Amino acid sequence: MADIELVLPRPHLGQRQILDEAKRMNVVSCGRRFGKTTMGAILMARPLLERGFSCGWFAPTYRLLEEAYNDQRKIYHPIIRRAVVSPYPRIELINGTAIDYWTLGEPATVARGRKYGWVGVDEAAMSAYLEEAWTQAIRPTLTDYRGSAWFFSTPKGSNYFKVLYDQAEADPDWQRWQMPTSSNPYIHPDEIEEARRSLPSIAFRQEYLAEFVDAEGARIKREWLRTATVPAGQRYMGVDLAISTKTDADYTSAVVLTRDDAGVVHVVDAARIRAPFDGVLRFVQDMAAKHQPASIGIEQVQYQAAVVQELLRRTKLPVRGLRPDKDKVTRFGALEARYEQGLVSHAPDLPAWFVDEILSFPIGSHDDAVDAMGYAWSVLDRRSSFAAI
Repeated sequence: MADIELVLPRPHLGQRQILDEAKRMNVVSCGRRFGKTTMGAILMARPLLERGFSCGWFAPTYRLLEEAYNDQRKIYHPIIRRAVVSPYPRIELINGTAIDYWTLGEPATVARGRKYGWVGVDEAAMSAYLEEAWTQAIRPTLTDYRGSAWFFSTPKGSNYFKVLYDQAEADPDWQRWQMPTSSNPYIHPDEIEEARRSLPSIAFRQEYLAEFVDAEGARIKREWLRTATVPAGQRYMGVDLAISTKTDADYTSAVVLTRDDAGVVHVVDAARIRAPFDGVLRFVQDMAAKHQPASIGIEQVQYQAAVVQELLRRTKLPVRGLRPDKDKVTRFGALEARYEQGLVSHAPDLPAWFVDEILSFPIGSHDDAVDAMGYAWSVLDRRSSFAAI
């Protein structure tokens, strides 16, 4: 029989790094469109073609399984002897090996009696039964051939995929990688940047940066947000301080609130800056000049005290030093309740980053504006989780 040449997809740089560093057990936390299905096809080529071992591919749902089956069938098309979808998807190759495709809906019995030289678990973080499937069903299939295992997924909070990822750090038989979407050079950087601008930071970090964040921990739901024209009335300002110009530092943030006759709290304005000491002073003065607040609440602990003292010395601004006596989630509780009750409204022109931060609190990348909003609320409401200094 004439030789048949199989041309596998060429791995991109991120995939090449994984191929070079792989061990027996492997966990790949990757952003969307990293190319994990194609990578699975590359990885299973050696056990299928060089070692003569069959492979297993697992996914939480049949839809995900079908996508992988169709993609990998195209890749292995020149050497397929038979491909079927019933009773379960299976690709049989001309050398006698096969790729079996299994869903994880019945984790204790999936692939029972099979033996594989390689297994891949696609979107592992989406499987509610991953631990049971791995320990009771998938791991035993590797025993005969001392096969290898691969777990591919975009993370989804703290679940068993996260347990495996953490385990891989200390176990010499395991390897792990965190591969953001940008690791795939075929994804245009502008598309990633657009996602960064349009998504809440917690969603971007999970879906594109492949970080383990618990989106369920966010306090404010998008459906609670209201937008309305800001009414006339006395304004109150809160400032959260950070004296730094580093690109990864916290921001100095200012938020301005007012309250209407019906008791609705209106977020009038939000701004932030990274600046040295004098720049922060100018920022506070400029915001105060813009809104003429009746009171400005600023946390006065550690280095913040110098800012408060200098503002009182240089200006006649109604600065009120505050000392928190509760954690920030508890301090935000009163505003959280008002958001849920529809008693907070945003000005139509608030910056997108402010909404992003509100929706990802307390587990987003930044919470400076949330703190500033809490300080503004404390001087507006006068019944707060702060002690006046």
